[in-house]
Amino acid sequence: MKKNLNEIYAIVPSAGVGTRFESEVPKQYIEVNGISILEKTINHFLDLEIFEKIIVPISPEDNFFEKLSVSKHKKIIKVVGGVTRSESVMSALGHIKENCVVVVHDGVRPYIDQKDIKFLVENFNPEEEDILAYGIPVYEALKKINQDDLFVKKSVDRNKFYLAQTPQITTSHLLENSLEHCFKDNFQPNDESEAIERVGGKIRILPGSRKNIKITVTEDITEKKTTNERIGNGFDSHRFETGDGLMLGGVKVPYHKSFLAHSDGDIIIHALVDSMFGAVSLGDIGDHFPDTDKKWLNVSGKELFKIAYNKVLEMGFSLKQIDIVVIMEEPRLSDYKSEIILSLSSLTNLEKDRIGLKAKTSEKMGFIGNKEGAAALVITRLEE
Repeated sequence: MKKNLNEIYAIVPSAGVGTRFESEVPKQYIEVNGISILEKTINHFLDLEIFEKIIVPISPEDNFFEKLSVSKHKKIIKVVGGVTRSESVMSALGHIKENCVVVVHDGVRPYIDQKDIKFLVENFNPEEEDILAYGIPVYEALKKINQDDLFVKKSVDRNKFYLAQTPQITTSHLLENSLEHCFKDNFQPNDESEAIERVGGKIRILPGSRKNIKITVTEDITEKKTTNERIGNGFDSHRFETGDGLMLGGVKVPYHKSFLAHSDGDIIIHALVDSMFGAVSLGDIGDHFPDTDKKWLNVSGKELFKIAYNKVLEMGFSLKQIDIVVIMEEPRLSDYKSEIILSLSSLTNLEKDRIGLKAKTSEKMGFIGNKEGAAALVITRLEE
């Protein structure tokens, strides 16, 4: 995200009453595994330091929000919401400073991942798009129907459509102006991107996740017992040459040698890329970044990872866990493990406890034992 804007705010509209949800209380307050849907949603934003405040518009008749533990959090601003979603968002915008970034997320989408929120913020470029939103392809057959009798008028090409999700990110000034324009036309947009579309704004979609559902009916709160997971493993090794350090997981570890490689020789990240590609059947790192192509000469492992991970995300999968084994006689990595894990956490958007890192020797056997080079093994777990 460009840095010429002020703070980042989150808006979590929660003033709805859930007319399609069979419950005596609004659906956002239904508990799933001991925590309300709304609280679970809000916690994803509270745990991220990037947000200045989280603004929660609620109904004037709401008697439930104050009972939530998050309601007293210093980052939470409770405001009176409107009859419609757009009116609630407009109410929240009145509590935001000028020239800020806003991320709007449905209060009843509790299955969003923190890494997806961060990824959205990092990829928003107000110079290129007016709003950035998550969305997923339509996988089922799509039909246009007669609303009165539900007879099908015609089948529609589903490949031309995406289902818009939240979170959606834009600037406070543009969103406020767009909503005002809609209200003047007596039009109620379904989401923020539709409001901005009405004033001619540019909308870009990021591939989203099917698990990021909006809870609408009672069947939606059933915890999914199965998920589509993929496991991949990767390997990389390089010889040493005279140098001033080894790139490992994006960290330059001091040493009197470097890796002899076409790129920076980061065996951890190269093996990580290999494992991701293997998990989703995309071949190996050499297929995508051949050492015969000068384009990849001296390119950092971090840059290769970003390109590779975008390919994985486009296939609908995201990283959930990494387990790494580095095999080398020297240098010893014990003093650098925490730094490497922190670097990988920042690169992958995984929490540090989802990254395992072990350092082994080869007991002085083979080329590694002779201190001629090093190798890395990586296993990754991906989830759709």
